Amino acid sequence: MEKDKGGIFMARKVDISFDRYYQYHELEVYLKEVAAAYPNLADLSSAGKSYEGRDIWVMTLTNQATGPAESKPAIYVDGNIHAGEVTASMVCLYAIDYLLTNYGSDDEVTHLLDTRTFYILPRVNPDGAEMYLTTPYTLRSSTRPYPLALPVAQDLPGLHPEDIDGDGLILTMRVRDDRKGEWCVSQRDPRLLVARRPGQRQGPFYRLYTEGYIKHYEGEPFASHRSPYGLDLNRNFPHNWDREVPGGGDYPGSEPEAKAIMDFIISHKNISILNAFHTYGGFFFRNPYQYGDDKMDHDDLRATREIAREGTYVTGYPDVKSNNRATLTEWAYEQHGLIAYTSELWDRLGRAGIDRESYMRADTPEKREELQLKLLAWNDRELGGRGFIDWRPFDHPQLGAVEIGGWNPKFVLQNPPPHLLESECHKNAQWILRGAAALPELDIADVEVEKLADSTWKVTAVCDNLGYLPTYGTNKAKEMGAVRPDKVSISGHMRLLAGKPEEEIGFLGGYMNGQGRRGRQTIHPIARVTWVLTAEAGTALTITARSQRGGVAKREITLG
Repeated sequence: MEKDKGGIFMARKVDISFDRYYQYHELEVYLKEVAAAYPNLADLSSAGKSYEGRDIWVMTLTNQATGPAESKPAIYVDGNIHAGEVTASMVCLYAIDYLLTNYGSDDEVTHLLDTRTFYILPRVNPDGAEMYLTTPYTLRSSTRPYPLALPVAQDLPGLHPEDIDGDGLILTMRVRDDRKGEWCVSQRDPRLLVARRPGQRQGPFYRLYTEGYIKHYEGEPFASHRSPYGLDLNRNFPHNWDREVPGGGDYPGSEPEAKAIMDFIISHKNISILNAFHTYGGFFFRNPYQYGDDKMDHDDLRATREIAREGTYVTGYPDVKSNNRATLTEWAYEQHGLIAYTSELWDRLGRAGIDRESYMRADTPEKREELQLKLLAWNDRELGGRGFIDWRPFDHPQLGAVEIGGWNPKFVLQNPPPHLLESECHKNAQWILRGAAALPELDIADVEVEKLADSTWKVTAVCDNLGYLPTYGTNKAKEMGAVRPDKVSISGHMRLLAGKPEEEIGFLGGYMNGQGRRGRQTIHPIARVTWVLTAEAGTALTITARSQRGGVAKREITLG
């Protein structure tokens, strides 16, 4: 038994820890054990294979006793499409653990799993994450070399990142150069380097390079090369893709990971909301990218921002307009009408007491130095000084005497230090729950039965939507034809005299639609469907309402 953040004791059937980052085999074992331990709530499947042949696992969560997953409104959640953004995987695992261990004891969790479906893909990019977690290297996404073949890329003349001192990290080298060095030591903290001022002659001065070796070294100048793995899987989606998108691949969907999740989303029509977890920054990117908010459909923008506000309540993170194209979220909204977020986890600046706007507006050396000093003070106070590796001498085989040090690039800059991981996971799992709570929810509010004559009956079904979103999700979805109208059917041993076995009822607005614009009250829509039929008294009939995004509702009645 363990305590959750609210102090409630909950039973955990499968052990998991949120004070470290899981490698692929650990993640896979956990997911399989969860599916076996919770057969009525959890189902594990594969969306496809990665470049290196690993499964891209999907955990589907819903109470199967209240209906199959595809019959309920759904939220899609994924993480770790970028190799180093491993916090995203752990948030997904935390959400799985939180939902399953709190089902039956927490009213909100129980309601959500009874009425909704969660599709959670903890690690979209298993190959890249594995390299990131098991080697000193960092990479953007896939382990497929791009744009050059690996032998060619690795033999290019110039500086290549490498852990030359064997400490498991690729840090920064500072090389003293009192003639041309661009940086000098801060007078306020010797760990910090600040920009050399115009005309400054009193050194010492330094040049900064990524830790590594220089291929074909012939003295200066030499180029600095990044990782040979230049693909960006989150720029491999069709909307707004072109060959100028950095790392976008050979064509949209050229990479198996991107294609797998597109195929999954296309084949699951019950999804209305998508949340893709990334690092870092502490905010939610929202659509659109290629045009201003004033050009976005008013209702879609309002819904997107109001649901994001629910995320802000539980995380403290604001929503920010997207500045990236050819991404999963852009494709999801522009071509399928899904409300979609890129949640950038881990607000290192906020932890150090720095607001994002101040950081962005730091336009002088003095302001930038002040911010860096705050970060170092946070490092000393909260991390015991371990987040910044002090400069230490090293005899470089080509550059001679250098010093190696700087911020831990993986588990301070890009991801939280392990002891801060669980708090990041908890609040963002709550964000997932708040998104799921906003889904449409089709309901049969009432069934009226009127006897017209012997064995002749008039049956009227009243359908409603209990959710925040309309059953079409967004106006963009209607515009694109991405969702079909809702339907109501009647079945049983009877003969219809008027009405059809299945009637199309259009779409039903959610209570967001009833809130109107600028405070004007509007009518929350319902749909009535009437049949006239002949059947014997005591006949059982089934009325079924179906919505691609609003789920399925059924009502059993007995005539007479």
